[in-house]
Amino acid sequence: MKLIKFIVLLVYAFGALELTACSGVNFTDWRFPYMYPVQQGNYITSTQIAQLKVGMTKDQVSFVIGHPVSQFMFNSTQWQYIYQIYNNDKLKSSYIINVNFDATDKLTTVESAGEVFVK
Repeated sequence: MKLIKFIVLLVYAFGALELTACSGVNFTDWRFPYMYPVQQGNYITSTQIAQLKVGMTKDQVSFVIGHPVSQFMFNSTQWQYIYQIYNNDKLKSSYIINVNFDATDKLTTVESAGEVFVK
């Protein structure tokens, strides 16, 4: 009787091993419990960046790419757009876009660091 229980347990264990081997799950990226990919910041595409032109007002810039994540308290002429995506607590993608204005609130330069999304 014990031999039959052992054989049944062995068959179930082998079956479970076969099913996990065929599942295609990459266990290096898989974690328990499941963690949802987290996106933080402004999602800006390269076509939106291409629409920015020198001389645009702050209202026009915010219409094209949205309101910035942060504005410096002591430097109102610079807006910073930050985007990050995390998957399983690991940073997968990020970029920072700095939009600079002159004293009359006209766009002067756009600087970016990181990969901006192509749409």
